[in-house]
Formats: sequence, C-alpha cells, structure tokens
Amino acid sequence: MAEDRTALEPTAFLRAHVADRLRKRIEDLRAQITRFDRELEDRLAAEATLEFVLEGVDGGAWYVNVSGEDIRVERAPARPPVVRLSQTRADWEALARAGLGVGAPPGAADLTQARIARLATLKGTLEFRLVADDGERRVLVQFGGAEATSPRCAVTLRADDARRMQSGELTPQAAFLQGLARLEGDVALAMQVGAALFL
Repeated sequence: MAEDRTALEPTAFLRAHVADRLRKRIEDLRAQITRFDRELEDRLAAEATLEFVLEGVDGGAWYVNVSGEDIRVERAPARPPVVRLSQTRADWEALARAGLGVGAPPGAADLTQARIARLATLKGTLEFRLVADDGERRVLVQFGGAEATSPRCAVTLRADDARRMQSGELTPQAAFLQGLARLEGDVALAMQVGAALFL
C-alpha cells in the first residue's frame, strides 16, 4: 500500500483534529446539562406516597411521602399510595442486612413525575422471590388503590442478581434473557411494570 505523502496543512489539520473536537465536547456537555435539567425538573415535580408494610412482631405501615425534594418517612400517608410493598418483618430484616433495602424491584424508589404517572395506571400485585443462602425472601408489590389481592405473577431471582440489578450492573431484560430471573403467571402485568419502571 502506497503511503500518502501529500503535505499536511497545519491550519486545516488543527481545525479538524483539535478545534472541532473541543467544540464537539462543549456541545456534548451542553446536551448533558439540558438532559440533567429536564431530569431534575421531573424529579422536583414528583408527588407520591409509597407504603411499606411489615407483617409480624414490631410490624406496621410506614409511608414515604414525596413532594419534590421534601421527602418524609411518616406513619400516615399524605395521599393514596401509588405502590404498596408488603413483607414479613423477618424477610425485610434479612434483605436489608443483605443490602437489598426492602427488596423492591430496581427503579421502584427512583421517583419522577413521569414514572409516578405510569405507575398510577397499573393494577395488580406481583410477588418478588429473592433466593439467598439462608432461604427465600418474599416481597409483595401492589399497584392500584384496591385492597391487596393474590399475586398475578411472581418473579424469582437470586439475591446476588437482585443486588446487581439494583446497582445497574445487570438490566432486568438481561436477567430474563440469561435465565437469571424466572417469571410465573401473568406476563402482561410483569411487562407493564417493567415498562413503567424502566422506560
């Protein structure tokens, strides 16, 4: 292959390889700022209540009342809950000690106005089964304002994989495609929940 020996023109070279790259980086940063501003506005417009129910000794209901950046954990709801999570006190403690919080699906605690609007359209109950070395832990996640109903579907995965999903290392789609998460029951509800949480 013949080497191109055409003389390089410094001004054109520096424009193309230095000045244009610097301009592009500034454009990219401006686009990121715009995206972050939109995301911040969406989060500050969030208004919702999440209900956490622990069953058994020392159980009860706790509410996370969100109004923009005013986020309070209280014993009374500020509005009807958009999501209700229920589990035994023992399962909650085991999951919390394992770094899985309340065992909620990833994205459930990341509230924006748009996500709340999508969650408000859901009706039904899912059961998450997290398998750890010391046994299986369960969390019921109920959408809609009606009384708790039997789960329409169940999602089972290892606690380690749930932790990877919460950190963003593993996407829910990849977990299902790789066979790390199993789904039983109403697939349509699981897909609706996935769309509400991850779009």
